[in-house]
Amino acid sequence: MVISLDNLTSGTNKKSKIISKYNSSSAFYDNRYRKIQERKYQIILNNYDLNEKFILDLGCGTGLLFTYFINLKNEQKDNFYFYVAIDISWKMLLEFKSKLNKFKAKNKLSLVLSDIENLPFRANIFYSVFSLTSFQNLPNINKGVKESIRVSRDNANFKFSILKKKLNLEMLLDFLKPLTEVEKIVKREDLEDIINLGKILKD
Repeated sequence: MVISLDNLTSGTNKKSKIISKYNSSSAFYDNRYRKIQERKYQIILNNYDLNEKFILDLGCGTGLLFTYFINLKNEQKDNFYFYVAIDISWKMLLEFKSKLNKFKAKNKLSLVLSDIENLPFRANIFYSVFSLTSFQNLPNINKGVKESIRVSRDNANFKFSILKKKLNLEMLLDFLKPLTEVEKIVKREDLEDIINLGKILKD
């Protein structure tokens, strides 16, 4: 299911450019980026319990993370309850949707056309939030992180990556300190991103 929301660009030129960029690259995105992204998935999903009630994937693209989840689920013979996938590019979501007939779990998935800075959900509902190589595309990274935290439950998993070349890590960690428990920062030469593994702190 694809839910379309109005005013995705919110008048910002950067968001318009991002939409255009990913709409134009959607058809070849998997071939170009699958292996790169899967190296990050191996890190963020290491020892991850798939038996969660609500999972949010911010900047889901063509569904590479969901596909990886499905393969893990089959190996672990485990279940996750519901997966919500957000992207600002409607063509990326259409690529994602085209894969769904392969998955028995498609009835446990919602695809949402949305802006990460203005998420269409009430507060405190998600048990896990993932965002891989998406926050750096936002006009305001802190606003996107705050929205992610708003819709998450206390002690929710919060695992994300940001391109190294787009990131001031010290400033980000200062911002995250009162809002999250940073469990691990992963910086590797073979990764273009810095990966943050942590928990949401609300109480």
